[in-house]
Amino acid sequence: MRILYVAEATMPGQKADSIHVMRMCRSMVKAGHEVKLLAFRGNSFENMEKCFQYYGVEPVFQARFIKAPGTGRIASLVLGLSAMREVMRWKPDLAYTRTVTSAFFMSKVTRSLVLESHTFFFRAARTFHRFFFKSVLHRKSLKGMVVISDALKNMYADQGVQKNRLFVAHDGSDVVPLDETDSLKGDHDLNVGYFGSVFKGRGIERILDMAKARGHIGFHFFGAEKEDMEAYGELTDNCYFYGFVSPSSVYRYRNICDILVAPYQQEVYVSEKQSYSTSLFMSPLKIFEYMSAGKAIIVSDMPVLREVLSPNEAIMVDPDNPKAWITALDKLEQNPELRNKLGAAALETFLKKYTWDQRASEIVNWCVSRLN
Repeated sequence: MRILYVAEATMPGQKADSIHVMRMCRSMVKAGHEVKLLAFRGNSFENMEKCFQYYGVEPVFQARFIKAPGTGRIASLVLGLSAMREVMRWKPDLAYTRTVTSAFFMSKVTRSLVLESHTFFFRAARTFHRFFFKSVLHRKSLKGMVVISDALKNMYADQGVQKNRLFVAHDGSDVVPLDETDSLKGDHDLNVGYFGSVFKGRGIERILDMAKARGHIGFHFFGAEKEDMEAYGELTDNCYFYGFVSPSSVYRYRNICDILVAPYQQEVYVSEKQSYSTSLFMSPLKIFEYMSAGKAIIVSDMPVLREVLSPNEAIMVDPDNPKAWITALDKLEQNPELRNKLGAAALETFLKKYTWDQRASEIVNWCVSRLN
């Protein structure tokens, strides 16, 4: 098929959505399809070659990046209109998007539209997003929706969306070489890694509690600078900060850590501006990237994360119990065999179920079944 993939992602960018989109377009091509990506061009964009290199993605698909006129509603509308024109010009067999505004405009000029949802559009923060979604939902051109968790599927089903129109595809990660590493700061026998933002709900307090309680262990933060941590008070000397690391090379740091942590809280936010939590239905890229490293993981015990992980693959801890996190850390420090066992099990599950190539292939196959 010819697939037009439209996303309100900025290229190149530091947010997870841009990583997701580039990986998915690449993997759709590997599944045997012709793909064209339409997204926003960021201020740091130099040329297409460097953009692909930044993500560590082979330039196997077409891409067109347009300049965003600011942010918010106007940018969303501009992308939507551009997507509609691209459908009319390029004539794809499938219009695929994570963006409800673009879905609204493309639904008027295509017979085959699939919307991927990483949020609950019935509760979208912007009124016009809710309006566009409800309009798209009743168009014949919408062949179905891809959602990122069983929990999100059930939320849509509870609002009357037919379950056979919903396909669950958890997020994924790339298969990476495990023998490639980079160096860590400090000089510690055991090193704990956290990869991601320090927004509200990410459980940074739990990591800092562990760092204070176990000063001989190194705690490494990727995705944040020390200045981003002002809200958390005084930091211990065994905390190290690396800022943002490019998607093409960050796996080397995961590979060198002994333990990876994801202490999500009951309320999780993906940005400082977001007005609602995603904890009930999220499918964090971080989890799949951790699994791809084959390392022991300590993660919050939450229903949506149990869709992917079990105690066989990670130590799952009450997110609200600081002492339990320290206990889990002690358990892994004292038992290298357990670390290896959990890491190997997580990697095995990842390779069986959660690579980008598998995700793209399953989604496209489902889309094809809906088009016929």
